[in-house]
Amino acid sequence: MLQDIKYTSPETIADAAALLGEYGEDATVMSGGQSLMPMLRQRLADYELLIDINEVADRDYLRVDDDELRIGCLVRHTDVANSDTVAESCETLAETAAEIGDTQVRNRGTLCGALAHADPAGDPPVVATALDAEIKSQGPDGEHTYDGSSFFHGFYETELGENEIVTEASFPVVEPPYGAAYQKYEPSAGAYPTATVAAVVELDDSVVTDATLVTGAIEPGPTPMPEAEAHLAGETPTEDLVTTTAELVGDGSDPMEDSDGSVEFKREITKTLAKRALVTAIDRAGGDIE
Repeated sequence: MLQDIKYTSPETIADAAALLGEYGEDATVMSGGQSLMPMLRQRLADYELLIDINEVADRDYLRVDDDELRIGCLVRHTDVANSDTVAESCETLAETAAEIGDTQVRNRGTLCGALAHADPAGDPPVVATALDAEIKSQGPDGEHTYDGSSFFHGFYETELGENEIVTEASFPVVEPPYGAAYQKYEPSAGAYPTATVAAVVELDDSVVTDATLVTGAIEPGPTPMPEAEAHLAGETPTEDLVTTTAELVGDGSDPMEDSDGSVEFKREITKTLAKRALVTAIDRAGGDIE
């Protein structure tokens, strides 16, 4: 049973931010509510005021401006998954959105809401970290912009300031010589993933000039793998190089043991996911694996 809670639906982000400023920790923002509502039902969270931003106009846009894919805070996962614009400009993001949760979650949940929620097992934070998405917010003192690569701090913690609301996420257009891919293992359809890996590579004449590898779900938040990235950079992709890089990702991870698996299991599945993500990212960048 839900606790008693006041409800309001302001028509502007500024009004919503003002309410956050007024109520502080006693208020929360809802866009899709797919993570928030279960927490309220289970009484894992306690708020006096629920601020529903779904009545705010013109926040459901999804477009490409200046090589940036811009997604408003009321864009649903299913909109991202089914958008030709996303498929053409950032294929990995469309694929990721298509595999989030179940149909209900995708139909109601929002990309920006998932970024703000920062669930350790969430899919969008890992992709946003790997692609260094630009995350914009609005608070009582105006607008702010954060780098996706440093936005997430661990269990449900982000750079987001007090009383700020995520208003937009911008992803770079990914096309050759860049390539990106995201892989995950989930124990059953619709379940939270046990382990995830995102890979982004840049090629120059078949040589990897830059690489980003980020794990998710196995640690408190998206976790870059600098040793594996350095192992790949400056090299021509080969089967052996991709395999050893993936092994470095798994061996360099620090998984949490829980009901989904042991530390050893999660490291091994992470190696497999890292290799699959790298193979796909290199292919999308226009490269071949010798």
